[in-house]
Amino acid sequence: MKPTFLIVFLMMAFGAFAQQKQKDTINLNEVRIDLTKQNQKIQQIPVSVTALKAQKIDIQKVEDVTDLNGLVPNLFIPKHGARLNTDIFIRGIGVSKDEPSVGIYVDDIPYFDRGAINFEFADIKQIEVLRGPQGTLYGRNTMGGLIKIYTPDPVQKRKADIKLDYGKFNQFKGSFGYNQPVTENSAFLLDGYYKNDDGYYVNQFDNKKVDAEKTYGGRLKYKANLSDNWTLKLLGNYERNNQFGFAYGIYDIQNQKVSDINYNQPSKYDRDFGSTGLHLKYKHSGYELNFSASYQKLKDTFLVDQDFTPNDIYVVNMARNNQAFVQELYAKSKGEKPFQWIGGLFALQRHLLKDVDFDITTSHGKMTILKDYDQKINAYAAYGQISYEWNKFLFTTGLRYDLEGSSLNYNYDLLVSGHKIHKDDFVHQLNFNQFLPKFSISYLPNAHWTAYAGVTKGYKAGGFNSTIERDEDETYAPEYSINYETGIKFNGLNNKLIFNTSVFYIDWKNQQVLQSVPSGRGFMIKNAGKSVSKGVEIETAYRFTRDFNLGINYGYTDAHFITYKYNDSTDYSSNKLPFVPEYTLGVNANYKWRLKSDTFKYVLFHLNCNRYGRYYWTVGNDTYQKPYRILNANISLKMKNASIGLWAQNLTNEKYIQYYFSISTLHNAYAELSRPVSFGIYAKVNLF
Repeated sequence: MKPTFLIVFLMMAFGAFAQQKQKDTINLNEVRIDLTKQNQKIQQIPVSVTALKAQKIDIQKVEDVTDLNGLVPNLFIPKHGARLNTDIFIRGIGVSKDEPSVGIYVDDIPYFDRGAINFEFADIKQIEVLRGPQGTLYGRNTMGGLIKIYTPDPVQKRKADIKLDYGKFNQFKGSFGYNQPVTENSAFLLDGYYKNDDGYYVNQFDNKKVDAEKTYGGRLKYKANLSDNWTLKLLGNYERNNQFGFAYGIYDIQNQKVSDINYNQPSKYDRDFGSTGLHLKYKHSGYELNFSASYQKLKDTFLVDQDFTPNDIYVVNMARNNQAFVQELYAKSKGEKPFQWIGGLFALQRHLLKDVDFDITTSHGKMTILKDYDQKINAYAAYGQISYEWNKFLFTTGLRYDLEGSSLNYNYDLLVSGHKIHKDDFVHQLNFNQFLPKFSISYLPNAHWTAYAGVTKGYKAGGFNSTIERDEDETYAPEYSINYETGIKFNGLNNKLIFNTSVFYIDWKNQQVLQSVPSGRGFMIKNAGKSVSKGVEIETAYRFTRDFNLGINYGYTDAHFITYKYNDSTDYSSNKLPFVPEYTLGVNANYKWRLKSDTFKYVLFHLNCNRYGRYYWTVGNDTYQKPYRILNANISLKMKNASIGLWAQNLTNEKYIQYYFSISTLHNAYAELSRPVSFGIYAKVNLF
């Protein structure tokens, strides 16, 4: 059944059920989010946004950011290789290298490094996903959108819980949480986790699993009400991740077949990531003042047999040390006033050290490319936003000024037969500044309807390429977008039905595009001339009865280059943008079977199906992934102080390509297959 017909059919079903009388109600409109930094009701915010609460996160087994696929329209995050690179695309906006185009905030701490954003989810309270640029309030790297993740705050009650999960392929995850009051006005929360799996595929070279993984970490939060007006939060978290190989095989493009995994050099990715943060809030009768400061450090090493064959051709060994310090101060109005305002200051300092050793073996012998990078980024911003409500209309406008300086100290040597040959070095400085305006108008005729339209500017700063073979490829320029959006939000039928839809058009200039360096030994960022992304999004949820509800999200995107001259002989104008599914469709259903028992409360049945349209892997559109679907299920028994359940993922054992890349000098393409069907059991116990 085609997605369009499925949506029409389900909406007809909604209409039929809506005529029936219901005794139980649920107020879906009461979900509040903080994407606008003003704690607004999700149904009244004039932007496209999805909020996932803790129960849905657990039921749908959302264990890292890639598991958000299928839950948010026009969001696509391919699972692949190492957690070093996590590609997030919203409405076609994203990039497969260097700085992300979608922002990630965890407990209001921004994560800027692509190696940090794919961490293990444990004890998540809420996830908010905004689609479209959010540069006015959040600045640089939010051109495609923003994902905010919240963990629970400490509370004034002693409690503890433990959760165990075991599944096929020796998948194991254990986690715990402990909350302890310290005084009558303060408490701390400690949680930790450990995860392990044996891998899904075998390397034919040594007959060992090639993609095993181990992760462990923890989080500590402290909250104190210092007075009636002042609140303090301190938080810290740490994660250690070890991946023991990568499941890539040679890909036959013509027949769309992946060969057996067969490579000889050991490969791995090891990562240590930690962050600390401080939040200080002052509440006044007419305004609220917020200050935050955070420090984060990421150290990782990446070793990969880049040719993925039994021959010694390419081996890459990379080590990084990345540190960031962020400060933000903002004030905002309080109360239900016609006039609302927010204004703030932002500062970021980053320091990245990176060493790359690239071993190349040819018929003439072996040589090693040695590259060292020392990069510093200093960014500052001032922003403000005001809104005014008049006669059921809400007018909002905002402006941000971003100022950024970036420097790179680069050194390139060649090691041949034990002799080091100096090839190149330079010190470069880049400076960028940009005004980021936005404007929107909303019409709120009553508590059930919101109609809105808005225009927002998106921006992403330029930067330095890490693989450089020509002087003109040392840097790349900023990219810009203007996002036009209009939409309608509705909640009604005694708050049982939510139906939101939006239409967007993105005018995109100087798009940062990934392409091969001239030799084919690596990739770089270049700027395409002009691109466009346009589409529609639908999100709907309906509670048929007290115990049965159905949710659907659908996104359609047409994203293509208008002008993009790849080189003097190749023109990709009118080609589709890579990594952009033509559509995304998610359907999920929940049924709760209540039990008449003091010990056993209910059995919850959950089923969700995600489907993705065709998308291309390269700017040349020479390879593509055909449409596919993923079916997942969960059944759990809820008891007074515990729950136990069974889960299954990819029930139909759908086979598709998770990720693709090519190395032109070897005339080879490589692909990683999807993970096969898996299933398991889990239990959670509230100890006290």
